[in-house]
Amino acid sequence: MEDELSIRLQGEGVKPGLIRSKEIAEILEAVEEMAIAEAIKFDPTLHRDEIIVGFYAIEDKSIGLRFKTTFTATVLSAFVSAAQAVEKQDFESLTPQSLNSLRLISGFSKKHSCNAIIGSGLSEELATITPNTVIPSPTFISGRTEVLGRVIRVGGKTPKAMIELVDGTTLYCEVPEDIAKELGHRLYSLAKFEGYAKWDSKTLDFEDLKIYSVKEFPNDDPTLVLREIGSLVGNYLEAIS
Repeated sequence: MEDELSIRLQGEGVKPGLIRSKEIAEILEAVEEMAIAEAIKFDPTLHRDEIIVGFYAIEDKSIGLRFKTTFTATVLSAFVSAAQAVEKQDFESLTPQSLNSLRLISGFSKKHSCNAIIGSGLSEELATITPNTVIPSPTFISGRTEVLGRVIRVGGKTPKAMIELVDGTTLYCEVPEDIAKELGHRLYSLAKFEGYAKWDSKTLDFEDLKIYSVKEFPNDDPTLVLREIGSLVGNYLEAIS
């Protein structure tokens, strides 16, 4: 069918019943994530929650996995373009999420000495990942930083905090136990977090943030703040017409 996405895991000993369900589930998730990430890059007006890339068939030809999707035209076009980029080894054009998916698929290929053939209803073999395929690893930059946000959740045996930044981005951070206790008293309050961050060098998206200090960020009336600024610098502005 023309509106399908597919991946075929082809090799000796690779067939339904001989591969762990967990590994198949990881491949399913990887294909779904790659399709969604590329579709959103192709059309930024789409929302992740609206896109469904649903597994609907497994075939006993090695292991053939087939998918249907919503927003078919956009998702299919983006997926085909991404697969063609893989075939050309043009990894720079792919999203970080797609590269993560491809690294997982490549790992399966190496572990089971098999090929992973990415296709669609238009072509069964858009790209092939072999045990010799090298998917580039991500590169990061790191350093100290300060961010503003609200603590949405904190806790766990190994304390973690869910922080929503002022731009709407959500971070999940490991925090020391003493900081976790302090954050528990600051739920939903705006605060300044100091820590050591890691960013994706390609997108500059946060990959990790280790918090070592948190301070309350005053939520003052803007009128009062402007009045205080005026009292401090007003004399310097009087001569300006």
